[in-house]
Amino acid sequence: MSEQRPNVFPKNTNVPATEPTMPKISVDADYTAKRMIVAEEVYNNAGVNEEFGDAVEQMRRRTEEQVKRRNEALQANIDMTKNYETQYNTIANAPKPEQPKYQQSITAPTPKPVIQQYAPSQDSYIQHLSQPQYNSSFDLLPLPSEGKLYRGKRPNLKVAYMTTADENILSSPNLLSSGDFLEILMNRKILESDIRYRDLHVGDRNAIMLWIRATSYGEMYPVTLFDENEVPFETEINLNDLKVKKLGAEPDSEGYFDFLLPVIKKNIKFKLLTVGDVEDIEKKLVKEKEEGIPVNNLNTYSLERQIIEVEGERDKNYIRDFVQSLRVRDAKELRTYITKIESGIELEINVGTPGGGSIKTFLPLNYRFFWPDASL
Repeated sequence: MSEQRPNVFPKNTNVPATEPTMPKISVDADYTAKRMIVAEEVYNNAGVNEEFGDAVEQMRRRTEEQVKRRNEALQANIDMTKNYETQYNTIANAPKPEQPKYQQSITAPTPKPVIQQYAPSQDSYIQHLSQPQYNSSFDLLPLPSEGKLYRGKRPNLKVAYMTTADENILSSPNLLSSGDFLEILMNRKILESDIRYRDLHVGDRNAIMLWIRATSYGEMYPVTLFDENEVPFETEINLNDLKVKKLGAEPDSEGYFDFLLPVIKKNIKFKLLTVGDVEDIEKKLVKEKEEGIPVNNLNTYSLERQIIEVEGERDKNYIRDFVQSLRVRDAKELRTYITKIESGIELEINVGTPGGGSIKTFLPLNYRFFWPDASL
């Protein structure tokens, strides 16, 4: 918008029609002089002809009277003109009032962009730490799923050995408290551009994690367990003794499995959960708990992620409604079948107790898994 203000008052050369205007007065001086000369000649020649003497005198007097009135009118016009000029000059030279200030919303200039110094966020820092270490030494690790659950169908993954730089990352209190350390470590060690931590199936994730621990700190894993009388005791588990469980069924080309629900007799396709699926479900459950929802929807949310197709229908809203109304026996049979065929590491172990007995338990994965020398 132009900053030039509008002309509130006209210039002296442009007086509006509402202003008083000066009358134009035209005075013919030659005409008046000629009348006086003619009158004088008539008066001077009046004696030549006595007959016209009185008439001439009367004409002369009348002419003088007319000239006097004309002069008076002329002077009046001059006085009036001067009066109009005074009024005009008074108006034209009067101080102009202060121009109104425009509102900021109308004349506000375009704000200049604010340039801020770049400060890396926590997310960008974690993303940087999570990049695969392609220049590290690695080994080909066979997967329990034999790669049949992934698009590439690769039976082995390139996994790098743990280094002192990784150990420094794991010793960061901020990363430990956030719970991101395992994802960062796994993403650094998996040297495959198309597979990341959240893409892994749970069984394959456990196998890679155990391999990294065994090749870094040794295969002996110290744990604290409870005997038959619930008395704690210390022992060590040889990670190399854990058994690998292969897939119990053959998936289709998409990595999905077929199952017939025994009660309602409907065919479905399902998948095995990935790490990303499990973490999303856990976050959802934690949020509901914080909101005071008393119902634990773990089974329902898991089935919603696992079931991909019902009688050829893959719409997610349809599958969600289907799971909500699924018969209890059908759901139980499906979960049992999934547990039977899923691949991974057998984490259920038999351990001898100090009193000579034995217990059957699951391998605890706690802080000492990657920090064997740490103390409580």
